[in-house]
Amino acid sequence: MGEAKRREKLALTQALEAMAVDTPGGRIHVQWGHTASASPNAQLTFFAEFLATTGLYESWVDSCPLSYSSPNAPSKRDVLGICKRSTNPRLSKMD
Repeated sequence: MGEAKRREKLALTQALEAMAVDTPGGRIHVQWGHTASASPNAQLTFFAEFLATTGLYESWVDSCPLSYSSPNAPSKRDVLGICKRSTNPRLSKMD
């Protein structure tokens, strides 16, 4: 019984430490709040990692017909990232 409690405590400690999540926008460090009951953006980070890992985001960017010729124009990736962010009502405001 003591060994099981030690393993449970170790698992809890590891869950509370910051995790590195690779997303199309770069690496994000996620740490669970000890007292927070919910977070509006936490699951979005893991969804972004899913899109990056499966290649869905890359295929979406590649299949997009946007084309800019100005040297000051943003990249398709940036435009689509802002578009995706603005469609989520929780993320439409810049934090």
